Amino acid sequence: MKNTGMLLSNDASKERTKALTANLHRLGVNNAVVCNYDGLAFPRVMGNFDRVLLDAPCSGTGVVSKDPSVKQSKDESEILKIAEMQKKLLLAAIDSTDHNSKTGGYIVYSTCSVLVQENEWVVDYALKRRHVKLVNVGVDIGKDGFTRINKYRFDKSMSLTKRYYPHTHNMDGFFVAKLQKLSATVKTVKEVEVKSQTSDGEEEVEEGDDDEEMNGVENDEEMNDESGGLTDTDDEKEPSPGEEEKEKDSAGNGIIEEAMEVSESPKNAKKEKRTNSKKVKKSKIPNQEKSEESQSSTT
Repeated sequence: MKNTGMLLSNDASKERTKALTANLHRLGVNNAVVCNYDGLAFPRVMGNFDRVLLDAPCSGTGVVSKDPSVKQSKDESEILKIAEMQKKLLLAAIDSTDHNSKTGGYIVYSTCSVLVQENEWVVDYALKRRHVKLVNVGVDIGKDGFTRINKYRFDKSMSLTKRYYPHTHNMDGFFVAKLQKLSATVKTVKEVEVKSQTSDGEEEVEEGDDDEEMNGVENDEEMNDESGGLTDTDDEKEPSPGEEEKEKDSAGNGIIEEAMEVSESPKNAKKEKRTNSKKVKKSKIPNQEKSEESQSSTT
C-alpha cells in the first residue's frame, strides 16, 4: 500500500495490541489504525473493506518445533472447537468485504496449522455458505491444498490453496487460501445442499443407488399386480347382502351345534360309566365259577 489508504489492524487481545503498535512503529507504517474488537462483531461495527486478511487463531500445530507442548496440550475436542470458531470468523470476514470494490473484494485466510480440520475444511464450509470462489494465491512455492484426504472430500478448486511444511520448505507449517467475493447475498439452503452434493462424488453415487433400489421395488409391485396378486381393490371389496345372510346363518348353526354337543356330553359320560360297570360285573362272574370248580375238585 506504500502508506496510502487506511490499514485497520485489529486484535481481540488488548495485551497483544501493544506489541502490534510497536511493530507498526518499527516498520514505519503511518497509515494504520489499531483497534481491539471481537472479530465476529466487524460486520456490525465496520464493513465494506476492499480486502481482508484473517490470520485466524489456531492450534499451532505448524510451530511444533518452537513449542513441542502443542502435541500434548491439544486434543480432538479442542481442535473441533477451534475449527468452529474459525468458520465463524471467516464468514464474518467475508461479510465485512465489499464485493463491488474496484481494487479488491478479496479475503485471505491463513493459519499456522497443518491440520485439515482447520484449513481445507473451514474454507470448504465458507464456499458452501457464501458466494465466493477460490483464486490463485500468487505464490509459486508451497504444495497444493487437499481436494480429498481420508474421509474428507472438498471442492475441486481447493487445489488453489497452498500448504507449507517445516520439513519441506524449511519454515513453520502454514496454510494460505485466497477467496474472491462475488455477491453480498447469503446462499440458501437449497444452494448449500446442491453444493455439498456436487463437491462430494460419493454422495452422488449413494443417491443413485437409492434411486435404483426404489425403481426395483416399484417394478416388483407392478409384476405382482400383473400376475394376479392381491391388490388394494381386492381387499376393499364388500360382500353382497345375500352372502352376508348366508355367513350369519352358517355362524348361527355352528353356535347351536356346539351348544348341543356341550349339553349332550354329560349324558354320554354317564352312559360310558354304566357300560364300564356292567363289563366289570360280567367279568367277575366267570372268575367266581372257576373258583367254585377248583374247590369241588379238591374235595
